[in-house]
Amino acid sequence: MPAHIIPAASNALMLKHLESEGFDKVYLDSRLVTAQLLGSYNADLLSMSAYLDYVSRLAAVTDMQVLADASVSDNAWTLSNSVYALQEAGCQAVVVNDAGFDTAEQLGHALNTLNKAISDETFEVIVKLDGFVKYGLDELQARIDIAQISGIYQIIISNVTNADVVIIKAVATTVLISLIIDNENITYYGAQQLNPKFILDTYHVYTGLVQSARKISQNMILKLFMG
Repeated sequence: MPAHIIPAASNALMLKHLESEGFDKVYLDSRLVTAQLLGSYNADLLSMSAYLDYVSRLAAVTDMQVLADASVSDNAWTLSNSVYALQEAGCQAVVVNDAGFDTAEQLGHALNTLNKAISDETFEVIVKLDGFVKYGLDELQARIDIAQISGIYQIIISNVTNADVVIIKAVATTVLISLIIDNENITYYGAQQLNPKFILDTYHVYTGLVQSARKISQNMILKLFMG
């Protein structure tokens, strides 16, 4: 059975279109939002406060369930406050990136602190494991286990390729694993080999943003010269 697709978006027009197509969930990826606002795919350039403000405005104009990123800081206080702000903004789930944590134990401590900041029992915490290429299969397994111990049962694996998916299939877990297509070396077919719960696609949205901006600019220049 094909995995459910959760589209990513970075502006209100995209939200309106996705909603009209029948999607019920959307991911407001921080890198896409940074590209939308600052023209860069580097989320470190956009402050968390600016991201949270933008997300709150987008969440207010859609009936879709919104997934948004929390701060990847290893400061548990910052992470908890980001989660609280996302709840207040009307988001239904938070995606916590493990990139700021050197060990599975540090991640577990942050998740335990984060859980205390959740006031709505329907609000979901999803852990995004971003460093498989850096820390390998054993640490990936350890981080999945830590998340499960912390009461979190949804995992997103990102920054992997089709070849990596073959290795990751060896992970033993009962949690729900999803994948993000965030680079050119992973395809929908490759992602399906893991039988993920969801597939999120940020890579093709980003390339679409770039192509759209280029086309609009070219059309404007052409009209200026053609009169």
